[in-house]
Amino acid sequence: MRLKLIVQFSLVSSIVLLFTSALFTYFNIEYLKDAFLESNIRTLDNLSETIIRTTLHEMLEDNREHVFQMIQAIGEQNDIEHIRLINKEGRIVYSTKSDEINSILDKITSKSCNSCHTGEKVLTDASPMNRSRIFYDREGIEILGMAKGIYNREECSQAPCHAHTEKSHLLGVLDVAYSLASMKSQLKIYRNNFILEILFLMITISLCLTLLTQKLINQPLKKLLHHTKAVAKGDWKLIELNPGDEMGELADAFNDMTRKLKKAREERDTWAATLETRVDERTKRLQEMQSALIRSEKLASLGELVAGIAHELNNPLTGILINTSMTVKDPRLDPELRKDFETIINETKRCADIVEHLLNFSRVSDPQKAANNISETIERTLSLVEHHADFHDILITKDYTSDIPLIFFDSSQIEQVFVNILVNASQAMPKGGDLKISTRFEEEEGYVSISFSDTGSGIAPENMDKLFDPFFSTKGHKGTGLGLSVSYGIVESHGGSIEVESVIGTGTTFTVKLPITEAVPAQQPDDTSSENGPD
Repeated sequence: MRLKLIVQFSLVSSIVLLFTSALFTYFNIEYLKDAFLESNIRTLDNLSETIIRTTLHEMLEDNREHVFQMIQAIGEQNDIEHIRLINKEGRIVYSTKSDEINSILDKITSKSCNSCHTGEKVLTDASPMNRSRIFYDREGIEILGMAKGIYNREECSQAPCHAHTEKSHLLGVLDVAYSLASMKSQLKIYRNNFILEILFLMITISLCLTLLTQKLINQPLKKLLHHTKAVAKGDWKLIELNPGDEMGELADAFNDMTRKLKKAREERDTWAATLETRVDERTKRLQEMQSALIRSEKLASLGELVAGIAHELNNPLTGILINTSMTVKDPRLDPELRKDFETIINETKRCADIVEHLLNFSRVSDPQKAANNISETIERTLSLVEHHADFHDILITKDYTSDIPLIFFDSSQIEQVFVNILVNASQAMPKGGDLKISTRFEEEEGYVSISFSDTGSGIAPENMDKLFDPFFSTKGHKGTGLGLSVSYGIVESHGGSIEVESVIGTGTTFTVKLPITEAVPAQQPDDTSSENGPD
């Protein structure tokens, strides 16, 4: 069973207090017992001296009866066990206990005598402590005895009784026995009172320690424990404790940990919330890269194939075109057949154009990069196509960013890309429309974007993934399906990309992105932000 901290602290404190209090009580009682005993010994010694002095006169007068009466009167006091007069031969001359009178005491074994008769030489001047003794009476009561010698004086040898000579030193012994029952009773009372006081003090100290422990340790720890459980449940409230002690420092450290845990939890939740989106974005990016890789491999393989086919077709087509042209000019030709030969010439020229496109597709070479102004390149491209009949009903709007630096690219190849995109835009708006050309400098992303937005018919969603495939075209027999494939290869060789956004019935936007890793500052032409009407 787990004990609470305050119970453990109180239990240990109580045991320590109990042990120290018991030792203190024991030594205090023992000291008091010795003090009481020493006091009683001195009292008995003084009482013996008083008896000897008060009976001296009567003894000199040899008035023994009066002496015995005085001793008897003194012996009737409380706690006086007995008073004896013993002569130097050991005979009890008088005792407050009449049955002891005339008894002979053994000087060696009797407790009244052996304090002085401890050896061959008799002690004639023993201290009160040596002359005292403790024994038990028949009822088991502890008795303190005091033997005091009665010594010969000058007046004793000159008394009328002439009982002693001048040579006698010890005349007898006065033995007084005193009951220690009162002392024991007082000691018991004092011991009980002292124990009660110690218990009261121990209880008071324990209670104070418990209250202090409860207030200074247990309550703050309970707050910390409660706060720990709250934090585990996601409650990030901070704990407040007295900042002036160690508990306050612990609370500050705990609050700091709570703040860090909250931040870590928020970061984890944010990451978890965006993880799916990031995975989708990365998956989409990987799919795009895979598609681009497949398209590049396809274009490379197809380029080698069409180069061989184009060279093989070019020679017979040239022969057919030359011979047919000569035949048409021959006056001997039947007029009815002339129209058929002209048809052969036109179709042969169309085949030659297709072969030329195939050769261009297969001959996409490494770009010859140089520092160029992208806006000027767009303007040159527009000058090539804006006079074409397909652009007569198209309003061209330009929105060029003025802070685009010079970037490195092959201007002729990029012009070819722009021509293909512009021609496709014009063909998507056969009845006219709006064409907006805009440039943006995306410095943080590291590229320049050129957008061509038309208001044409748009591209069907199922055709979006096929736009850059070779020979794919939505124009039927009017297109070869190689223009955007060639454009894709050119932009890719520059380290850029082409993006397409289209909505059926609304229009299409082609965005060409070229890197600016080798860009240098440049000034834009003055006419880069203008509007051209139908030409």
